[in-house]
Amino acid sequence: MIDLPPLEGRWYELADRAVFRFSGPDSVRYLNGQVSNDVAKATDSLAIPACLCTIKGKVEALVWIRRDGDGILVDGEASQRAALHARFGRYLIADDCEIEDLTDQVRLYHHFAGESPGGVASSRLAISGHDLILGRELPPPFGSQNEIPRSEWALWEILSRLPKAGAEIRSDEFPAELGLDDRAVDFHKGCYLGQEIISRIRSVGRVRRLLRVVEASRPLAVGEGVEASSGEKGTVTRPSEISPGGTHLAMALFSTGANVATLSTRDAVPVR
Repeated sequence: MIDLPPLEGRWYELADRAVFRFSGPDSVRYLNGQVSNDVAKATDSLAIPACLCTIKGKVEALVWIRRDGDGILVDGEASQRAALHARFGRYLIADDCEIEDLTDQVRLYHHFAGESPGGVASSRLAISGHDLILGRELPPPFGSQNEIPRSEWALWEILSRLPKAGAEIRSDEFPAELGLDDRAVDFHKGCYLGQEIISRIRSVGRVRRLLRVVEASRPLAVGEGVEASSGEKGTVTRPSEISPGGTHLAMALFSTGANVATLSTRDAVPVR
């Protein structure tokens, strides 16, 4: 069990996000053809996660979607800003939908201060919080003493199994392998890129790999092989972060063998 400081009343600036606004009468329909979740579930008070996938059902990006008046806001990783803009516009042919890149005009915060500071409910971490988007010129409506340090946020990302581009997301993983099928995929919505294969994997109920949180007594490097006490083998996907208890936490993709069910999806798996 990893104990981190409580998140209540605290906040973090998601400075590494690119923000896009979709507008026009065809926005919902067009986006629904691009992402794995049902865009209609996103509201002015709720942001939902969704995957952008290849035609083979592999995850290319993880984004969050929310309504913004008569438009839709979508945020993804800033490292994928150009790729996301190109992807969103690639299939925009006869649709009445416009895409605007707002990244340089806004700041995105995630906070656990309740509804008073504003924002929309969002489950970016294992504990639900709120997303707040403000003009770049505006100061954050939070006390600096309650800001979450980057090192602690990184631990929360790991414990929440939040995959990132270039680490867990490499356009070679299915949503189910990254633990995204239950939170970022709607299996009852219409067609989108990669849907057929993703649905087939769901019906089969089996994948080749599974993403797990791992805990070690030493630092772990990307690409390093690790082994659980029960014998399962995995590969570290991002550099480890040191926990308050002195152990090192990371994520690893484990091959799905006969005993993979013994690996918890909720707790950190001790590895050597």
